[in-house]
Order: sequence, then C-alpha cells, then structure tokens
Amino acid sequence: MNLKHITKKIWSFPKKNIILFTILFVLIYYAFISPKIIIRPNTEAKKMIKLEETKKTTRLSPFETDGCSGNVSEGWTSAVKTLSNISDDFSKKYSDQKNIPFESACISHDKIYHQGVGGYVSRLNADNQLRADIIKYGINNWQDIIENTPLKTKEEVVFVFEKIAEVIYRSVRVGGFPCSGQPYAWGYGYNNGVCLEDNILK
Repeated sequence: MNLKHITKKIWSFPKKNIILFTILFVLIYYAFISPKIIIRPNTEAKKMIKLEETKKTTRLSPFETDGCSGNVSEGWTSAVKTLSNISDDFSKKYSDQKNIPFESACISHDKIYHQGVGGYVSRLNADNQLRADIIKYGINNWQDIIENTPLKTKEEVVFVFEKIAEVIYRSVRVGGFPCSGQPYAWGYGYNNGVCLEDNILK
C-alpha cells in the first residue's frame, strides 16, 4: 500500500475525524516514540546539584521554545500541512489549527524549564501546572472542539483532554530531568541542558 493510497483512505474519513486523527497521531508519538528515561528522585537530586554548579560558570541563554517538546508541536504542524496539501477544503477550514491547540501551555512550561529555578518540587509544580492548563483548555474551548471533532458533549471533550494532559505530564516527568542534554531539560537555558563534566546517568 503506497502513501497516495493511504492518504486517500485517510481523507475518505468524515471531515470531523481528521482533527481527532491528528491529535491521536501526535499523542501516539508522544506516548510511544518520544524517548523516555526513568530517573529516581535521588538521582534527580544529584542532577539538580550539578545544574546549580553549571549555573555558576555558564550564562543563561535567551529564551527559546519549540512549543510542545519531543517534536509534538512539529508533528502537529507537519500533520496539518500534509492534510492541507490533500484538500483545499481542509486547508481553509483548519488554517487556524497550524499550532497544536494548547501550545501556549507548553510555552509557559518551557519558560519555567528554561531557567530551572528550584529543585524537584519546583519541577513537579511546573509539570502539574502544564497538565492543569491542558485540561483547562479543553474546559474553556469545549464548544469549538465539538464543532471540529466527533465528540458530542462537554464531558467527552474534558475526558479526552484529561487523557491528553496525563500522557504529556507523564512524558515531561520522565524526560525533563536536569542535565539530560535534551533541549527540553530542566534548566536547558544553561549550556543547552548539558551539565558541565557530567554523564547523563552518572
């Protein structure tokens, strides 16, 4: 089965299913493909100390963000672009969906991660706030979401966004620890998330 045949099949879905399909695609990426590292609290505590040492000898870089990390925003944009190329109708209807709907929550989260101020509890608070903001997006925008998806009630929308928020929360908990060398690491504004003279799992 070639790509043209697959895209024809996807486009034969009811139009309202397209955005839901895109959301699910991004979530599957986040949950199963995006790299995850399980780290224990005592190991994270050592990394927090190493980050503080790194802060003393490096400057905080200007704030940059990739939106929702782990290529989630990039995956969303790519999926919408691909579907827009298949149909002008999709492009017109969903041109305002080029960014993942709750991207502003991810950017607020990145601002906190960029500086990496505080230890384990500060990071936990930031991750909990991200989860809450994603759920809040679903609550505040449920009517628009119903118009563009097969979801039929406010409760269904909130339930789906609760699940989305939980997947993203779990991903940042396991993948966002300091000194990981990732562009979304806690304190990534210092030395691009790499702590000086540090091995990732030392």
